[in-house]
Amino acid sequence: MQNNPSSETVITKSHSISPIWFLPFIAAILGAWILFQNITHKNEHITIHFSNADSIIVDKTKIRYKGVIVGTVKKIELDEVDGVNVFAEIESHATFLLKEKSQFWLVSPKASLTSISGLDTLFSGSYINLLPGEGEAATTFEATTEQPEIIPDNALLINLKSNNAASINIGTPIFFKKIQVGEIVRVRLDKSGKFVNIQAFIESKYSHLIKKESQFWNISGLNANISRSGVDIKLDSLTSLIAGGITFSSPDSDTPPVKDQQFNLFENIDESKQGLQITLKLTNTDNLPNGAGILFKGHGIGRINHIRYDTDSQLFIAQATINPAFSEMVTENAQFWIEKASISFSKIENLSNLITGDYVGFSYSENYKQEKQKTEFVLNNNQLPSQEYASITLIADNANGLTAGASVTYKGLKIGNITSLTLTKDSKHIKAMLNINKQFSYLINKNSKFHLLSGVNFKASLQGIEVNSKPLKNILLGGIALYNKYPPTKKNSKTPLKTNQLFHLYASKEMAKLGKNVFTAPLKVSLLSKELPSVSVGSPVYYHKLKVGEVSDLTLHDSGLMQTSLEVSAQFKHLITNKTVFWNISGFQVDAGLSGVKVNAESLLSIAAGGIALELAPSVKGNVTSQGQYRLFDSYQQATIPPKQLTLTYDNAFDLKVGNKVKLKGLDIGEISNLTLNKHNKIDVTLDIDAKYFAKVAKKGSRFWIVRSDISLSGAKNLSTLISGVFINVSPGTGNALTKFTGESHEPLLAQNKTGLPITLLADNAGSTDISSPVYYRQIQIGEVINKRLNSDASGVEIELNIYPEYAYLIRSNSVFWPASGFNLDVGITGAALKATSLTSLIKGGINMSTPDDEKLQPASKAFASFELQSESKNSWLKWKLKIPKSN
Repeated sequence: MQNNPSSETVITKSHSISPIWFLPFIAAILGAWILFQNITHKNEHITIHFSNADSIIVDKTKIRYKGVIVGTVKKIELDEVDGVNVFAEIESHATFLLKEKSQFWLVSPKASLTSISGLDTLFSGSYINLLPGEGEAATTFEATTEQPEIIPDNALLINLKSNNAASINIGTPIFFKKIQVGEIVRVRLDKSGKFVNIQAFIESKYSHLIKKESQFWNISGLNANISRSGVDIKLDSLTSLIAGGITFSSPDSDTPPVKDQQFNLFENIDESKQGLQITLKLTNTDNLPNGAGILFKGHGIGRINHIRYDTDSQLFIAQATINPAFSEMVTENAQFWIEKASISFSKIENLSNLITGDYVGFSYSENYKQEKQKTEFVLNNNQLPSQEYASITLIADNANGLTAGASVTYKGLKIGNITSLTLTKDSKHIKAMLNINKQFSYLINKNSKFHLLSGVNFKASLQGIEVNSKPLKNILLGGIALYNKYPPTKKNSKTPLKTNQLFHLYASKEMAKLGKNVFTAPLKVSLLSKELPSVSVGSPVYYHKLKVGEVSDLTLHDSGLMQTSLEVSAQFKHLITNKTVFWNISGFQVDAGLSGVKVNAESLLSIAAGGIALELAPSVKGNVTSQGQYRLFDSYQQATIPPKQLTLTYDNAFDLKVGNKVKLKGLDIGEISNLTLNKHNKIDVTLDIDAKYFAKVAKKGSRFWIVRSDISLSGAKNLSTLISGVFINVSPGTGNALTKFTGESHEPLLAQNKTGLPITLLADNAGSTDISSPVYYRQIQIGEVINKRLNSDASGVEIELNIYPEYAYLIRSNSVFWPASGFNLDVGITGAALKATSLTSLIKGGINMSTPDDEKLQPASKAFASFELQSESKNSWLKWKLKIPKSN
């Protein structure tokens, strides 16, 4: 066999490097990288010296810069000399902050009346704050005891000098027009110990406000001035109350402050003398002390700084400062006056002065912008009129409700005031002089009327209580109001006001509306009555609840009757004619029932003092007595339509009383006016019946009975009488006219108003059947029992039924009746069965009926037909289903 050389295997050797030899090189590179990172990102260890280690905890207390944690406390050791050394580790990314002048301080929670800081440490704990500085890198530092001064970039630094620090601290804000523009950064005692040097900064955007002539003053906290005139309290803002505050002036000049200029810090604006300085002259101080305020419409605009006495002029000279914001209003026609507290029974003014003290009032001229500024004034005791006035004279009957200085108003708006009160020449009337502001003079013309202002109008009703009160000043000081029936305008005012024009003063707005002369002598009227009414001298006389007069006298007339004399005001004398009726309205009437309580009274005054009312009746008789005087009636109804009387006779009075009502079908038609014992020892009850119902009930056959509450197992009736009392019900008759009747104590057994089919049931006894017991057909009530009595020989009873008209066709000649009262109890081996027709029949009793269905339909029953009442029912009766059409 021949060998093939091409099929032989050739083995060659490879000289490549194994990858495993790369691992040492990679490890070396990674090690070098890690070494480089460790060297370049190595944390720096520093030492900070503190006076103590309060609130500093190893591994917990952090070092922060701008709120970012840059390090942690690692160790605390006592210093060999003093204090403690705190060793901390600063993270590598913050090592650039560690310079020679970098500062460290401890931040802990701090709260005081002037500042609150470090509240975030309540949750995170105290920490060390870092403020980077300049210089070479350093690792040893001295901690500061307080936060270093932090001044914003480009801020303006200013220096202030004060006699004392007062409430100024680091962080105290600086305001300009109540906007914070800067802050105090340093408070240090001067080397001499006489002054306090204060350094502050003003934010760059507000630095232009600081001028060379700027003045600074303290507005910190609360300024209080206590004197005999009261307590004056000044508070600039809540912020300045808590943290203190400084403000300054910014003059119009463009001169900037010089370098390192030192400004004086004044205690208040008065010391700074930035306001307008004025002089006030007064004859006496009137308890006006130094520091008294100057107010404009209740707003403080200045203050009196000093008061001295000038022997040459024999006047007191008061130096005062006016706030710069109001200085332009102090011109030659401005006014200053003293505002005092005034309290008396007739007037109250400036009641608040009892607390704040007397002060100086101020008013400016309307044309102050065209006037020259003035700095010297006479301080008046009262404000002088600043505008033209028109003078008016009022004539009043008396001075009640009038006081000099009281306001004159129109629709609640003050238009003037009363200047004086004097007697007329004849001494019969009061003359009141009024000053009306010129701007309101068009409101007054020859048809205008003036009336007194009442203090409080009180109106009470079931709908609520309405109280209408004028201002307290009007209640105590009095006042006058203007009334115009047709309100004028400046355009339609055709009757201009004349100087010293004369008007009358009305006692009320109602009288002013009537427009009658209030000074004509009143009309005297005499009333006669059997008894003296419950009135007294001065009791009011009303017409439609408007007071038109009063009672002037109470005497005994020659006829033996009581005479009541009235005086009706002249403006109402047209109400007294031959058709006028008078009645007593003293006290009040109460009508109580289940529907509520109704109280009727003419007025609160008539309840307390009594009263009389009058009316013009369209048709009246007997309103004038034979002696020529008017008759005084007990009520308006008696005066206009006197009731007519009926007499009822009872064996006894039962529960009847005078005032009990008489009713017809639920309608009040009269009342009991009298109860007397007649000669037969019976009770005569006199009824006053309304005239329009008298003819209907005063007829033979009318029935009168007493209605009272009735509560029993069968039900409850007339519960309203438990509150309102019993009443007499009437059923009208149809006979001839009659005025005397025999009264009945209970509702008649045969009520005359029953309609329907009357039938009679014959039974051995009445059982539980009673008057008004129901009659059922298939458990539907179709009638009722209206009477029951013994038969003629007393061998049984007769029960009279009334079948309602709509069910009369159900009663046939062969109908069957049985008792529905009570219940049936069937007891057997399997148990007991209790059966009752209905709960009503169980309590009140009743009768069932049905008609057999196994017979031909019988004719309908006739009226007064008689049927036998079965003693008990049969089950088969309950199954009858006879069809009974209404047409048959």
